Amino acid sequence: MLHSADAAAASAFYQELLGWTATTAEDGSTVFLLRDLAVAGLAAAPGRPSMWLTHVSIEDIEATAQLVVDAGGTVLQPETEVATRGRTAVFADASGAVFAVWQRGRFAGAQVIDEASAVCWSEVCTGDVPAAVDFYGKVFGWTERAGETEANMEYHEWLADNRVVGGISLMGELYPPGTPPHWRTILQVADCADVVARTPALGGRVLAGPIDAGVGQAAFLADPAGGTILVIEPIPELLAALG
Repeated sequence: MLHSADAAAASAFYQELLGWTATTAEDGSTVFLLRDLAVAGLAAAPGRPSMWLTHVSIEDIEATAQLVVDAGGTVLQPETEVATRGRTAVFADASGAVFAVWQRGRFAGAQVIDEASAVCWSEVCTGDVPAAVDFYGKVFGWTERAGETEANMEYHEWLADNRVVGGISLMGELYPPGTPPHWRTILQVADCADVVARTPALGGRVLAGPIDAGVGQAAFLADPAGGTILVIEPIPELLAALG
């Protein structure tokens, strides 16, 4: 979900860049749609930094909040009722990486994933993999296994009930000094070079790329309000494996 200091500008940017449409509910929340199916969310956050915020689906929000605190994390935004759509809360893990949880009501979450113009991956970027494994294992019961990426990059995958649900990226020398631990949202695109070429004209910025990420062509982008996103055009072999 995108929390944006300029929701109108961000909404126009992503709709034009990715072919999304947007609808606003009676409670004021905005949902991005792809083929009339929910693909992402948008919340206005005036006066605050724009950011994509990873949400984890949970069954019991009060119990999860207690697990976060017991594991050394912090409650940044206590449980909030979003009309009849669901309940949410925002936390920071023990290293400071911010994430949210969603206890579903009428709204279950994204209806489109793992295809062009949809979210395909979320990962926590950290300098301390064992600490992340300990924290998220205690809170969500996730386990970790070594992932497959370029030989010079350490990568791990999160497993929930033997199902891959996300990743852990070890922050190394490619990150600017002082970069804090954070969660990163990744969008799949059909043509990374085209998305990069169109971004400046739509008011966004290309921060890096396109680059060969091993699993596809990738680029870091910033929307007009400063929200950053990683886009990736997966290699055919990965698309075939996912399909």
